[in-house]
Order: sequence, then C-alpha cells, then structure tokens
Amino acid sequence: MTGSINGTDVKYLRELIDNGKVTSLDLGEVKIVSGGEAYYNDYTTENDVIGPSMFKGCSKLRNIVLPEVFTIGATAFSNSGLQKIEIPNSVTKLGGDAFAYCNSLATVVIGMHVKSLDQGVFYSSAVKNAYVKMATPPSTPAYLFSSNPTIHVYASALAAYKASDWAAFGTLV
Repeated sequence: MTGSINGTDVKYLRELIDNGKVTSLDLGEVKIVSGGEAYYNDYTTENDVIGPSMFKGCSKLRNIVLPEVFTIGATAFSNSGLQKIEIPNSVTKLGGDAFAYCNSLATVVIGMHVKSLDQGVFYSSAVKNAYVKMATPPSTPAYLFSSNPTIHVYASALAAYKASDWAAFGTLV
C-alpha cells in the first residue's frame, strides 16, 4: 500500500484480515494520519503512530511491514498471528503488551532508536530469536519476554547487555 491511511482505512483493513482475505500487509510506504472513524472500540488514529489495539486480535495477520512511525501503542498487535516483526529504526517507544500473546511470533528485530519499552511488550509470545539493534541497552520493564529467547546484540554492546537487566530475559549472544 501507499499513501495516507486513517482510522476508517485501518477499520477496513481489520475487516479484510478478520475475513481471511488479507494475511500479509506492506505498510512500508504508508503514512498514518489522524482522522476517520474509530478503528477498534473508540480508538482513532494519530499521526505517525501505530495506535493502541490497532491490529489486536487479528489472528489471521501473519506478516506486516511497518511504516516509519515513532510509537507502537499498547496491545497494538497482541493476540495477532504475526510470525516475525521488524520494528523500524524510527520507533522510539513500544507500548505495554504491544506484541504480547502472539503464539506464532518467532522472530523479533528491534530498531536502533527504541528508548522506551513498557511492561510485557513480548510477554507470552513464542519469541525464539530477538535481534536488538540498540547500541546501549535501554532499561527493561517487567515481563519483557517470557519465552527465554536468544537475544542477539552487537558484539561491541554484548558486555553492556550482559551487565543489564536484559540478561534475565534470555541468552545474550
């Protein structure tokens, strides 16, 4: 997809996913803008934000390419069918439970500018491998991962990650 999308567009995309007509989305060239209808309950879109619960419960959504956004809101993809997620380098904040309870989510790539991770970002998801691009380990919230994944970091940052709270969530390599 290309162009701008608002709440009305996201609501329609959710319907297509729920009906099984769409299992993969490429939003890489999309700009999320404010406006339109509520896409889920009373949530509406904000500029450059994957909003709270935007794709929550979309169990048939297997793959997504995210646009350049700054925030991924709370429960944005919880209980979805994602198998892999690559969080863009533009993202600075991951909301609580953003990717929680994703039974198929095996691989996570966290962009280099994430500074804030809220509680339970990947809690109760099946993450096997997490690739972390941040050179300095940001503080970790409770319940970041519960699957004890292999956490891949840059060699130059390995000692810092091992000395941080990240060591409690998996095997650092």
